[in-house]
Amino acid sequence: MNRRTTDEIEFVELGETFVAGLPVRSPKRPLGDLRDRNVERAWSSVLQEDLPGPLASIYTDHAPENDSYYTQVVGYQCSGIDQVLRGHVLARVPPGRYARFVSLGEFPDVVADLWEQIHGAEGSGRISRTFTGDFEVYPNAFRIELYVSVGPATGKAPA
Repeated sequence: MNRRTTDEIEFVELGETFVAGLPVRSPKRPLGDLRDRNVERAWSSVLQEDLPGPLASIYTDHAPENDSYYTQVVGYQCSGIDQVLRGHVLARVPPGRYARFVSLGEFPDVVADLWEQIHGAEGSGRISRTFTGDFEVYPNAFRIELYVSVGPATGKAPA
């Protein structure tokens, strides 16, 4: 299996971003676990539609105190409510500072690699997550870019 990763973290300031699609509440699966039949069903449904924007997913409504509750909206990026397809919800990623992680490969390894990068960056103190909204974009079938909301640079960790 070919995977390409990097230990470099790119920090970016992003404006507000919208993702529309189907919501899945994941109360029993810690963020970053790979298999969730509800998420798979949502993706299967979304991929059958003619989407108005590039594929994307957002993690929102975090409950970090118990490290397990969040909502994932699987779907597509859009500019606002006018582009939301019937039956879909609209989620907002707030503007702010994000750490960008990239992984190339095949599913599910590509996803596992992303979360390994994120957990490693957290564990080493290179990022401090804010849990205000994280999102993924999929430029192609073998690449995922995951933006994780982070606090301001402290001067202690490389930015």
